[in-house]
This record gives sequence, structure tokens and C-alpha cells, in this order.
Amino acid sequence: MEINKELIVELVGELRSKRSGLFLYQQYYEGKHDIVRSYAMQEARSNIKVVCNFPKKFIEEEISYTLANPVNYISSNDDVTVLDNIDLAFSTWEKVHNIELLKQALIFGEAYELNYINQEGEFRAAVYSPRDMLIVENETVDKSVIIAIHLFTKNSLDDTEFLDVYIGKRIYHYEVDLGYEYGLKELGEDSHIFNGVPVSVCKANLESMSMIDDIKTLNDSYNNVLSDLVNEVSDFRNAFLTIVGAELEKDDVGRLKEEGIIQIPKDAKVDFLIKNINDSFVQGLLTTLEKKIYQMASHIDTNEKIQANTSSLALRSRLISLENKCSLLQAMLEMTIRERLKRFFAFLKVQSGVDYDYRRIKLKFTSNVPTDLAVTAQVITQLQNTISQETALSLLPFVENPKLELERYLKEQERYGESLLSEAQNESA
Repeated sequence: MEINKELIVELVGELRSKRSGLFLYQQYYEGKHDIVRSYAMQEARSNIKVVCNFPKKFIEEEISYTLANPVNYISSNDDVTVLDNIDLAFSTWEKVHNIELLKQALIFGEAYELNYINQEGEFRAAVYSPRDMLIVENETVDKSVIIAIHLFTKNSLDDTEFLDVYIGKRIYHYEVDLGYEYGLKELGEDSHIFNGVPVSVCKANLESMSMIDDIKTLNDSYNNVLSDLVNEVSDFRNAFLTIVGAELEKDDVGRLKEEGIIQIPKDAKVDFLIKNINDSFVQGLLTTLEKKIYQMASHIDTNEKIQANTSSLALRSRLISLENKCSLLQAMLEMTIRERLKRFFAFLKVQSGVDYDYRRIKLKFTSNVPTDLAVTAQVITQLQNTISQETALSLLPFVENPKLELERYLKEQERYGESLLSEAQNESA
């Protein structure tokens, strides 16, 4: 595809336009909610703004649930070499990368992964949010990315903007400068080894909607009610001392504050004038809002008290809604990882001449949930001679690589057998 500067300028304008709307999502994740800017302030009264950051809490919980354990790769044709190559290339950066990719997708509804070869000739991946990158997909069922633009500044001290445009196998570099035609100063171009634009889309859901959309109004209401309650309590500092049947001089007021003692005539009365707050109504409203927030986000309140002898199966049943949601996240993330594998195998073919099929690699996600290891071990024992040992090992959450674990086990058995044989030969001698 030929470069079209008019189209590029149009895409840059669309990206700038989208940035203003997406800024809200980043603000909410960082705890800068609407109440910080729009709380109804009252003069000479307490105006504390309380922010309960449910979006950040839920996003971090979903990431922890989905990716706390590393993604396992399984070869359907038992090719150990391909798994070694994946482990060698991905092990140093993939876990943190996947976490950041999923975090950006949950905040904005979708995020983008760019695959590239670094200066050391190693395969790598970078994460971009919709605030930094805009993509154009073709109209086929596959929805392949045909154009991607990345608008950025190189550091926080210089606001000069730069633009990278990915079209086909070419990367065009520009500096945004109004003194040039179309406002773009050409800086050169590069090529890459991948087939097509090396950008993949990671969605949070099929609609590419942010979870913040589901709970924003509820979270805003919760913040307002809680802030009002805190300010009501805080205003108690201004409670008035009422004295009936006596009169204090100015010197008496200072002595009262210092000593905390007041002397009044026999028939006089001293009391505080304060307001009454319907605490049960406010707490009921807060509880209702909080429950609705958890329901809309498909989460559970882990601070709720439960019986000490509750089984792991019962605990997991409480997580069924969250588990279903995270299963969808895993499916979305799996599509991105498969695109990553496809490009990584293309890189290996150019680098080493080996040809692997990414479709023969299966992905296994291990959710970070309470597990009854005793029950799992019992199930594995009962399934002996029914399933392979590698499959049995994959059921254990602490085994990151079942094939590697099986190899270690077989090597230990081999060394143990050799040791027994050596001892037997020594005894016979």
C-alpha cells in the first residue's frame, strides 16, 4: 500500500479527537474521579472529597486472577525444541508485558501490541493504548490491521511530537511540524521482516468497552454520599456550647479551653448544640451502592466474613461470575498471544531457518484461585493409567511447565536407577 499523507493527517486528527474522550478512563484508574472537580462546595463548611477507587481495585483483581501464574505453552506434537525456543525468547519479559497489555485493555476497552526486533536482534513486544495508537483494520472476517499510527513525544521535557506509520512491511517516520507540507517532516523509513503490519489488538470484551463504563455512575454516587457523610461528621468540630442561666466573660472562655472546667450558678445549664444524623439511612445507602458496584463489575467483596472451615470448592463457587469474566479475558488475550507466536516463528525462520507452526501450540492459563491440593492430588491418583503424566502435572497450579517438569522427573528417575544399579554391583563385588 502506497503512503497517502492526506489519509495519515486524517488519522492523526482522529487520534487526537479520541484522546480527549479516553482521558477520562485514565483519570478514573488513577483515582481522579469527577468528585475531585465537581463536588458541591460550601463556604465556611468542611469540603473533604473522598474517592473510593473501585475501577483500579477491580482491574488489578482481574489481572491478578488471570495472569498471576505464567501462561503455559504446550506442543500438540510433543516438540520440545519449539517450547525451549519460546521459553528462551519470552521468559525474561512476557509476564510483565502480558500484565501491562491486559491492564491497558481493561482501562480503555482495548490495547495494542507491537512486535519488533530490538538492537540486540531479539524478538520483543511493546504495549500501546488507544491514546497513543490508532489502527485501521480491513473489512474481512479476520480484521487484520492494515495501517497503524503511533503519535508520541520522546521525553517529558520536550513536547515535540513524532509519528510512526506502519503500512505493509514499511515504517515511515515523521516529526509533526506545521512548517512542512501536511504538517509532517519526513525523517526516513524502515522495513521489518513480518508479513503485514506487526500490530495485534487485545480486547477486554467483544464490544471493546471499558469496565469503567459499567460502574462509573455508581462509583460517583458512592463517592458523593461518603464525602457528604464525612463532611457532616467533620462539621461537628463546629458544635456550639450553649449556656442557659449564666454568662461567660472573654477571659472565662480562654480558661475553659485551657483547663476544661467551667463554674456556673446553681440553676444554670451547659450543653452542646449539635445536629442529629440518621446513620442507619446513610449506611444503608452506602451498602446498597457498594453491592451494586460489585454486582455490575462481577466481583465479590473479599472483606466479607466467611466461615473458617469453608472449602476451596465453596470459595470458588462465590467467584463464578468473576471466573466467567476472566475466562473471556483469557480468550481475548489468547488471540493476541497467538499472533505474537505467529510473528515469532516468522522471526525464527528468518534467523535460524527453522519452520514451526503456531497452530500446534496450545496455551494454558492457570487462574489464581484457592485450590485444594489434597483433592487435586487424589484426582490425579485416581486417573493413573487413564491420562498422561504430563496432563496430570498440568492440573497442579504450581507447575509452570508440565513438559519440563516431566523431563526433570524422568531424569531424576534415571539417575536414581543408575544409583541403585551401582549400589547393587558394589554389593555383589
